[in-house]
Amino acid sequence: MDQRIETVLEELKVMLGLKQFVLHTHSLSQEVSAFGGFDILLTADWLPPATEAPLDDDILPEGTVSTRYSLRFQQLRLAITQGEKSFADPIASSEEAFLKWSHQHTGLRAGNDFVLTNRTGNGIEGLVVHNDVPVQTDGFLELEWDESGRIIHCMLPLLASNDFDEVFFSMTLEAIEPLVRQQLTAIRLPIEDEERFADYYAIDEVFIAQDGTVLPYFSEEQSAYFPRIVLRWESVSTYQYERIRIQPFSCELSSEEAFSILSNPGNVLSDDAVKHCLQSATKFLSSQIPEESGEWEAYRIMQQPGNIEVVCRKLGEIAGPLRRKLLIMLNKDTYEVMNFMDSSEMAQLFEGFTQPRVETVSQEEAFEKMVTYITLEPKYVYHQYAGTYKLCGLLDSEECIDAVTGELKQLNEL
Repeated sequence: MDQRIETVLEELKVMLGLKQFVLHTHSLSQEVSAFGGFDILLTADWLPPATEAPLDDDILPEGTVSTRYSLRFQQLRLAITQGEKSFADPIASSEEAFLKWSHQHTGLRAGNDFVLTNRTGNGIEGLVVHNDVPVQTDGFLELEWDESGRIIHCMLPLLASNDFDEVFFSMTLEAIEPLVRQQLTAIRLPIEDEERFADYYAIDEVFIAQDGTVLPYFSEEQSAYFPRIVLRWESVSTYQYERIRIQPFSCELSSEEAFSILSNPGNVLSDDAVKHCLQSATKFLSSQIPEESGEWEAYRIMQQPGNIEVVCRKLGEIAGPLRRKLLIMLNKDTYEVMNFMDSSEMAQLFEGFTQPRVETVSQEEAFEKMVTYITLEPKYVYHQYAGTYKLCGLLDSEECIDAVTGELKQLNEL
């Protein structure tokens, strides 16, 4: 075993009271970080004392502790005990002691850096804050222990930096009305019990910084490139590729591969790489749907562990889960197509559904009906390029407008 990995595992044993436990399995994997670039996760399963190794790793014996640790940020992310009984050593004896334990391993101090949102007899949940404003974090604070002070469940939030913009939140919906209007978009949803489609106007959840910068709700998309370029071709391509099965989760890495990635964890694509991705996507589309030149746009390009994803969208279609999209996965080094997914396969599930009625409500009319139900809540969001947490407003609404009747409806009831 790599000495660096062994050192981390020994630290986890002490931290979680697992000195008498036996390491059963461990692995390294890569994931896109919400703070830009990639992170390497060290996952491990620990067997209680005098417990035989299971024949099936999908069925772990009671008391097994499963952990997940961020090598990039050098912090425990998750620890879960299988079953309802723990065989670990006690960690603490009171809620106050567990708060100190949490502070020791995250740097977050109760009352200053996070506030408790829920408290049970043997557990706490907390929300990370700065100057009493919630912080968009990767994970939440959750701790549960038994009567003896042994951890049953642990999730620790991860911060990328201690650098926060020290400003007063002064943004209002009125001041950013043009931006708010842009986020009210038409979406098409299937109404399964009526076997039809319906169109609505709804707010896209985004963060808006006080300088007007719009940040995506999913922070990892800050490192994506959104070209919004129409793809055209003059001749049909005879492009052929070998379809390679791509695992839904990152494959296991060796120690050498993992620490090589950590030495340069960035995943921002160069202009030259983006150019190659657009060329490959155009060549692929021209070979698969040659008659549809000019009908597609390259919407998003994003580097994933082991490949680059190019999302292409059919132009002229309303947003929603059934909008025609192609997800093309490219080799990160050669830009050759490895595999693809076509959303039309999902659309087949709704074959025979009645098409939506013609819209009678304009976007302007919908906005006037929606405006009092739109919220703008202050929240600190990590800005990858600035390397700091910016004070933003989370734009959201739980309501939507029926594009035919103008009726106000709850999104979660559709």
